[in-house]
Amino acid sequence: MPNNSPLSFMYKHVLNALILMMVHTWGFFESVLFVGGFIVCLILPVVWPMKFIYAVLWLIVFYICSKVVSFLENYRDRNKNR
Repeated sequence: MPNNSPLSFMYKHVLNALILMMVHTWGFFESVLFVGGFIVCLILPVVWPMKFIYAVLWLIVFYICSKVVSFLENYRDRNKNR
């Protein structure tokens, strides 16, 4: 399929719109998810040592999500400069 087909053109713009939406909304949800995740870890009905294990797991998952979004931001900025 050639790169200038209408389907390829539409796919490229839909993908860029999704990335743009995800990057702009991440700033708000980042703080809500970070604080909310720790609150949920503390109110879980488990023994105290497990709460800390869940909090560490939450930090790992949150760190991975944050790195994925920063990768998408860099991808968007590189494509914007071309």
